Amino acid sequence: MVSVKTGRGFAYPEYEPFYPPEPPYELLRVKAEIDVDLASRSIEGKALNVLKCTGACEKIVFHAVDMKIEEVRINGKQASYTYTGKELEIYPEKATSGDILEVQISYKTVEPRAGVWFIPTDTGKPYLAYTQGQPEDTRFWLPTYDFPNRKTVVELVIRAPKGLKALSNGKLIEHATEGDKEKWVYRLDSKIPTYLIAFAVGDFYVKEEEYNGVLLQYAVPKGRESDIERSFSQTKDMIRLFEEYTGVKYPYPKYSQVCVDDFVAGGMENASITILTSATLHDEKAHIDFRSEPLVSHELAHQWFGDLVTCKDWSHLWLNEGFATLMEAIWRRHELGKDEFVYDLIGMMDSYLAEYGRYARPIVTRVYKYPDEMFDSHSYPKAALVLWSLASIIGEENFRKGVKRYLEAKREQNAETEEFRRFMEEASGLKLDWFFEQYVYNAGHPSLKVSYKWDDKQKILELKITQTQGEDSLPKYRLPLELVILGQDYKEERKVWIEEKQYTLNLQLPSKPKAVCIDPEFKILKALSLDLPPEELLAIIGSCPYLYPRVIAARELSKKASPVHIDELAKILLAEEEFWGLRSEVAQTIGSIDGQKARDALLNALSHVKHPRVRRAIVRALANFKEKPVADTLSKILLDENESYYVRAEATASLGKIGLKEYVDVLARALETKSHNHVIAATSLDSIALLLGDEALATVEKYLSPDTPMPLRRAAIASLGYMTPTQRVISLLEEASRSRHPHVKLAVVSACTRMLSPKVMPILEKLQQDVSGRVARSARDALEQVRKHVEKGEEYRKLREEIDKLKEEERRLSERIERLEKK
Repeated sequence: MVSVKTGRGFAYPEYEPFYPPEPPYELLRVKAEIDVDLASRSIEGKALNVLKCTGACEKIVFHAVDMKIEEVRINGKQASYTYTGKELEIYPEKATSGDILEVQISYKTVEPRAGVWFIPTDTGKPYLAYTQGQPEDTRFWLPTYDFPNRKTVVELVIRAPKGLKALSNGKLIEHATEGDKEKWVYRLDSKIPTYLIAFAVGDFYVKEEEYNGVLLQYAVPKGRESDIERSFSQTKDMIRLFEEYTGVKYPYPKYSQVCVDDFVAGGMENASITILTSATLHDEKAHIDFRSEPLVSHELAHQWFGDLVTCKDWSHLWLNEGFATLMEAIWRRHELGKDEFVYDLIGMMDSYLAEYGRYARPIVTRVYKYPDEMFDSHSYPKAALVLWSLASIIGEENFRKGVKRYLEAKREQNAETEEFRRFMEEASGLKLDWFFEQYVYNAGHPSLKVSYKWDDKQKILELKITQTQGEDSLPKYRLPLELVILGQDYKEERKVWIEEKQYTLNLQLPSKPKAVCIDPEFKILKALSLDLPPEELLAIIGSCPYLYPRVIAARELSKKASPVHIDELAKILLAEEEFWGLRSEVAQTIGSIDGQKARDALLNALSHVKHPRVRRAIVRALANFKEKPVADTLSKILLDENESYYVRAEATASLGKIGLKEYVDVLARALETKSHNHVIAATSLDSIALLLGDEALATVEKYLSPDTPMPLRRAAIASLGYMTPTQRVISLLEEASRSRHPHVKLAVVSACTRMLSPKVMPILEKLQQDVSGRVARSARDALEQVRKHVEKGEEYRKLREEIDKLKEEERRLSERIERLEKK
């Protein structure tokens, strides 16, 4: 299918359609023997790639970056090859279709720039090593074929320092001591793409249990044993739910979850061994309002979606990430209920729309430069919402049938979007090309503006729905919409299909409705706005029993409300029986209203509201009131050890936004506060820099060292963006940009984006060449922002010059007229 709307702002002019290579072989088996040397940050090994030629194998190309290739053998004989530093080209003597080639490569890599990470990355002796192969970084430590469209069985022999533990894909089939090293042999007989080949070596504490014959392992840094239960106790129930939902058993003999420090992602779903950030581990106090379940369920879902069945190339990434994101929400529904599920969907829409504000692209597109660019909110939350919309249209039972057929038919294979569509059509008996054309192959989304009015004389409700999406979306969408109209003694339910730019529905009703609830259970992806007066919006918030319409109404009310509406909103905010997400939205609505009454309503709520997430929303809303009494209250919250970590962190952020320098001492005290993931100290550091600007440099510099915990170091680097771009500040950014770790480089990009000075352009130009696609793309975007800012400044300068010239000409003309008048 051809995209009608290709989007805006995503692809740069030089971008071209990308198609993955199609090598003339199947990759039957990969066996690697590696020696992991933490002291020298190196890996030395032998990689055996067993191939079956599907055509004339005149040349075999493997991916291998920055390695020393010592020897290549094919079927035991030395083979000729050339090596570019990125690709290894091997030349078999004679190889035709059907031939089996065993290609063994002896190699070494030292301080790889990606793929395998030695922690700490920038200083000190490493105590840990782990891999991160997605999207195409296995090639930095293992010479093999490194695109997702070839899958293989894997065996990994790891030699690591004695006393450490090594974990990898599949079953542990051998463990032995060899001198000052230990050997660990793992094998996974299921076929996986090479980006999922993984290991972690470190001083781990490992807890084990079993679920239906599957070994479950939880590996955490020594000393964090007591946090395992809080983070991973739901794993068994998650597996059970996902097996039931998909109709497919967990596909591997074991499931290890390994927590590592300074992980370059949040989590990575390597087949049978997920690697996660150790930041997901948390103490009892953090557990009040921090949960590991979203991350744990997301990565577990990938064992089916991405590992068992893998997208053929990154243009179809949504089949991996959209499903994992949806299944994460399905788990939330199972564990916490429908409101949590719907609020999760609303959060997905928020995330997508925030990205849509910067660019739009089709979910499936081949026009990209870095594979990392595809790992965005189009592939994650928007894709999940598209899947949920599909499930809602064809029925969730049919959707589950289609998922089961998809997973069973494509088991251990690659999949494309059109194949998935066919499975959904078979399960539902419906043609779905229109749906995929709208939501998957085109950029944008439907935007609906809803208004209605009541004719009391004729007892008719006239409801209008208008499609208002912009030019980067289709002019018209076809979508079903459920309506619930609530009256004094009646409930009217309708399902309508919106197919034109404007749809009008006239309903004869017994009396004026109390509330009209649009898409009450949030079944369809769309941006929704309500063109209604404040009283109607308040009626929806107060009368509609469904969360989604109430949230939309609260957000719409934030644009129209006045102090007269605060009392009704405050009742909802204080109602402990109401869902916390709605109360949080109401807090933001109150915060949008200027004046003493709104301020006092929020301050009063702090004395009564106990739920930590609602308290966070109240504290966030108070940042709109730049007054000393508000700052005093926030200071007390910040220093109150009985408050949750995240409420206190929100208080530090709001103090910074209020902008009163006299509270810097309070923020400085918070720098010494211990909290989960250093969230209080990191936020305080940002607020101090925001308040003081250049005066904060001495404080910020204390946290720039590579010895600083990563969250604090990143906050310190990013906060340099609030300062004048002096030579010292630019030098500090340059130094940080040389870090090995992508998180540090991304913090540099954040600082440059805040600063928007032409002085940071050389830093961004260098980072634009970074090996990490995330860093390279972020630097490119930041560079464009700086250039546009500079151009606007130049335009402003030229405009001022023109104005000054006109003023000068006017002055001379006045003088001339004056002289003429005197004559």
